[in-house]
Amino acid sequence: MSKTIVALDLGTTSCRALVFDLEGRVLGTASRAYPLQTPKPGWVEQDPRELLAAADAVVPEAVARAGVAAADVLGVVLCTYMHSLIAVGPTGQYLSGLITWADTRSAAQVDWVRGRSDWFDLYARTGCPPHTMYPLYKFLWFKENQPGLLVGAHRWASIKELLIHHWTGKWALDYNLATGTGLLNCETLDWDMDALELAGVRRDQLSEVVPNMATFPLLPGRLGLLAGTPVVAGAGDGVLSSLGCGAIEPNVVAAMVGTSGAVRACVPKPVADPKARVFCYYLDKDRWILGGSLNNGGIAMQWARNLLYPGSSGYDELMAEAASVPPGSGSLLFLPYLAGERSPGFNARARGVWFGLGLEHGRPHMARSVVEAIAYRLYSVLGPIEELTGTAREIRATGGFARSDLSLQVCADVFGREVAVPDEKEGSALGAFVLGAVALGVADDLSYVHRFIDMEQRVAPDMGRHAIYEELFGLYRQVFDHVQKDFYTLAAIRERSV
Repeated sequence: MSKTIVALDLGTTSCRALVFDLEGRVLGTASRAYPLQTPKPGWVEQDPRELLAAADAVVPEAVARAGVAAADVLGVVLCTYMHSLIAVGPTGQYLSGLITWADTRSAAQVDWVRGRSDWFDLYARTGCPPHTMYPLYKFLWFKENQPGLLVGAHRWASIKELLIHHWTGKWALDYNLATGTGLLNCETLDWDMDALELAGVRRDQLSEVVPNMATFPLLPGRLGLLAGTPVVAGAGDGVLSSLGCGAIEPNVVAAMVGTSGAVRACVPKPVADPKARVFCYYLDKDRWILGGSLNNGGIAMQWARNLLYPGSSGYDELMAEAASVPPGSGSLLFLPYLAGERSPGFNARARGVWFGLGLEHGRPHMARSVVEAIAYRLYSVLGPIEELTGTAREIRATGGFARSDLSLQVCADVFGREVAVPDEKEGSALGAFVLGAVALGVADDLSYVHRFIDMEQRVAPDMGRHAIYEELFGLYRQVFDHVQKDFYTLAAIRERSV
């Protein structure tokens, strides 16, 4: 049997294991889902035991389905979602829930930091604009609301660290996940002492930071694999998605819409945006991922489907009706901030808005306005990236949005640029496999990924429709800017009524 590499892709609501042969073919897969918990408004947590149990289950199941022997597994590579945080006691007990990136309880702490004169310096050093998703602001919430837990916790960890410890007994965090905490200095690749002091967390409460390609030996009795099998630290799902679609060369941009969404480009060294609209995360010593994330991608589509097309399990009816309406949705704009927003405005209190709704509008107009809104959101992040890196020579679309002809055409028309669709559908899992191949000595460099990617589709823009969208996009931005402060007022009313 040929040698294989297992990629463990642990996302926000489910995890998958994929067994790859060294030619990039998937031999076997398995998946498990787990819930989110919302014990209070703005709180979004998980029980880490459920996530670890799912990871424990999917790896041996995928290996069995691949029909490979334990001795044929060269290693297991870890890909997890970013920005999680949990307090751990001295014997490994959990002292809090696992707080996810979607948790917004620290909105007041974000406002406080933005009010400080040194907030931009903090962003420039860490690559993380002030936002509730980052652990730095979660620590500030604990500092104000549960100071005893902040100081008394033996360790603070992410789901990645829990997973590494669970399988190898080591406490470690890869450079990529660490650059997504708001606490790591991008120049030194070590914890930033000023950020730690601000957060009120001690260095000894945090894990050692290690290269993404660091490996740790698997403990005996784990995953049905041989003891000592290398576990590769890996990276976060976002940067591995960029790697998995081959967007790791200059001026190639990845535009992804799944549950959330993101636009990302590769740069050779850390970049700080003078307007702090984008993040910058480590991939390897010669590659950093500059980008912006959307809270509201597929989740907005799902909301619209459930609201407008109750009982539908897919999106065919929504897309068909949306396609029946001319570009611009009859001058109807939708601001899709149903779950707050990240780049470029970073307003956790933002909410959805339909602007221009009239008696002439029906369900098809509303459906199309949601599709167009997601394209506007991608475009609003592409702009800052191109300001910092130059005009993209190729935009690669990935995720569920890229499976719809209408959404691809709308994106091409909004961007005024051709959109290419890679044939590789596994995305972050393929990225994990490639990173693992380099870590395990199978490949020399991450450019190995280009062996596995071709473009299956290219969608050209209609420049007449682009002109319509340019005018509407300008109005979309004006509306958002106008209601920014009103979102804060509305949030205060909402919080009083809870």
